[in-house]
Amino acid sequence: MKTKKELAVEFDHHSPDFNRDPVPELTALRQKCPLGYTASHDGYWVATTYDNARRVLSEPENFTVERSADGLRGGKLIPSAPHAPLILPGALDGPPHDRLRDPLRRFFLRPNVEAHMAEAVTGFVAELLATLRDRDEFEFASEFSFELTVRTIFRLVGLDDEIEDKGEFIRMLEDAFAIDPEAGSDRDSVAQVTSSRFLEAEALVKSVVVARKVAPTEDLIGIMVAAEPELTVDEIVSLTLSLVLGGVRTTAATLENVVWHLDQDRKLREELRADPARIPRVIDELVRYYPATPVVARTAVRDVELDGALIHEGDRIAAVIPSANLDEDRFPCAERIDPDRRDGPPLTFGAGIHFCMGIWLAKMELRLAVAGLLAEMPDYEVDRAASRRFEKLGVNNGWARLVVRPRTGTL
Repeated sequence: MKTKKELAVEFDHHSPDFNRDPVPELTALRQKCPLGYTASHDGYWVATTYDNARRVLSEPENFTVERSADGLRGGKLIPSAPHAPLILPGALDGPPHDRLRDPLRRFFLRPNVEAHMAEAVTGFVAELLATLRDRDEFEFASEFSFELTVRTIFRLVGLDDEIEDKGEFIRMLEDAFAIDPEAGSDRDSVAQVTSSRFLEAEALVKSVVVARKVAPTEDLIGIMVAAEPELTVDEIVSLTLSLVLGGVRTTAATLENVVWHLDQDRKLREELRADPARIPRVIDELVRYYPATPVVARTAVRDVELDGALIHEGDRIAAVIPSANLDEDRFPCAERIDPDRRDGPPLTFGAGIHFCMGIWLAKMELRLAVAGLLAEMPDYEVDRAASRRFEKLGVNNGWARLVVRPRTGTL
């Protein structure tokens, strides 16, 4: 068995090097050391190949998503954030996870999502584009992708009328749950500062849930209120806040990367304009190439062998999603965007019991947004000099600023 010392690598997903351009670094790391061990952030294993990363994500009997009782170790992210509330049901394994997730499964099936939300999302896209298409330029990340995903998730969950400043509510949740995209490894300190505002948010949502107990609705809160076996009010509140949080920034970041890529690949953009039916396949490929969450962590629950190394009980291990999704052994010619690829699913939406429930909602938003954008702004250009990704990409592979000019020739 190879030891941590033998497999030592220099790797820190919160570092400036990872932020600048992780693909070459990850390619070299994957080829040199499919499984490595870094001393960063108190030490963790780094799984860079598809097979290794998939095992980490899909074997809860060996690698748990749960935090330790004191909150100081474990969880989905590295480093841990002991002061952040749990994101449910994804922060649990086994029967507790299944009990909270099972009532939601049917609601998130593709036909149900399309039936409940396609018309609303189409309207959101049209409204936003109508306000932006005649501008000389606009900031896509805040004015379109974030706004679209915020509107969508609040409508889906059933909090449309209860929260006035929805964007500020989301930003507060990002701080409280320690996934602020700009905070990097300082996430837990931000969570501490936000704790009182989070308690206010819990109280607000609790009042909504209690009211829905009396007057049921057909939105997601209504589904949870009517669940059998019954969910407690506190469980519904936690699930609601977790689902609101999870439905925004990841989809927004993916949409931003799609817009960035189609600005560069004008030939592909023209093909999509000529045949919009190809949009879903192209989105699938770009989701593989630009995963919104670069690093997802687990904790070994027992001593387990992985790729010739002994992972000890309690060791932290990270599945590096962009590396796994570019693994040539799984995806031949992995750095080429191939909409006709049939190599199986990437790890962007996870694997195993924690596979993302919101996959069909996200894909629908992406499909309708790209179709609308290409119809209303077919010649858009990205001002690359004025755009920048988040300063730290370890939590979210998105854009702090993405400047779009709707008409060609305005740059």
